[in-house]
Amino acid sequence: MSARMTFTFTPPRAALALLLALAAVALGLAAATGTARAAAPPPGKPDFQLPFACGTTWQLDTWGHDPALDIMAEGNPGSDGRPVYASAPGTVSAAYVHPGSGNTLQISHGNGWFTAYYHLQEAPETFVRVGQSVTGATRIGSIGKSGNARDWAHLHYEQRYRASGDFTYETDRVPVHFDGVEYGGPEAEWLSVTSRNCSSPQAWANCPAGYVCFYSGTAGTGTVCKTDVNTPSSPCGLRKSYFNNGNAQPGYDHAYVTFAEGGSQCLHHGWTEGRGDFPSGGRTIKAVTWGGECP
Repeated sequence: MSARMTFTFTPPRAALALLLALAAVALGLAAATGTARAAAPPPGKPDFQLPFACGTTWQLDTWGHDPALDIMAEGNPGSDGRPVYASAPGTVSAAYVHPGSGNTLQISHGNGWFTAYYHLQEAPETFVRVGQSVTGATRIGSIGKSGNARDWAHLHYEQRYRASGDFTYETDRVPVHFDGVEYGGPEAEWLSVTSRNCSSPQAWANCPAGYVCFYSGTAGTGTVCKTDVNTPSSPCGLRKSYFNNGNAQPGYDHAYVTFAEGGSQCLHHGWTEGRGDFPSGGRTIKAVTWGGECP
């Protein structure tokens, strides 16, 4: 009777390492796609969009904070200072500074739905104030690294649900949807996600609160010259201006503009009247003086 011969195949170390590397890549690709799926959001959830300009692309991940997202420019360099917009129409419900989340905003979108924005570059009420109505075209801040973001500029973003009240907590977080697609799952990442936040831009979006801004374009576009102090001379060519007096101070809430071509004009719109503007075609600013009530 012949003896049964048994063969055991032991792959060389190099081949085994290659197999393990391929498996790791496969798992990495699975994580990269996460659970981004065309899952219908819960009934009544707003049509949230990425909080960035229409057509721009972004990198998203849930590393260590699912269902919240960290969002940055792809590869991250170039994120710092990029404009952040509201994800959907709503009302600013909270603006505060926190040791962890840094400069933070919350927006109420109605029916218990909220969004939260962490680590903003500027003080929370630089571009908007609590109680202000916003749309997807409203700039609410800039990507920054305040709080515990350390030296990593990114936007920590959350969608929350709380049936009542105007303040939410991290315990109210729910899976994030953008444009009807859910982005969630532990340790997941998505590359090249395009913003569909395509609301019409608001001309004063880049005028910080407390400033008067001057634009070279008739629609409030073009180079922006801005000041929040007396400016005895300026080379800024003016076609349209906006006065965003979000930080009004008694006796210091109106701006007088004198033109090189002669004449002057007063910006007298305070926050309660909305962001003021006045058309001034083809003139050059000679001086800007801040003071109290206009004559």
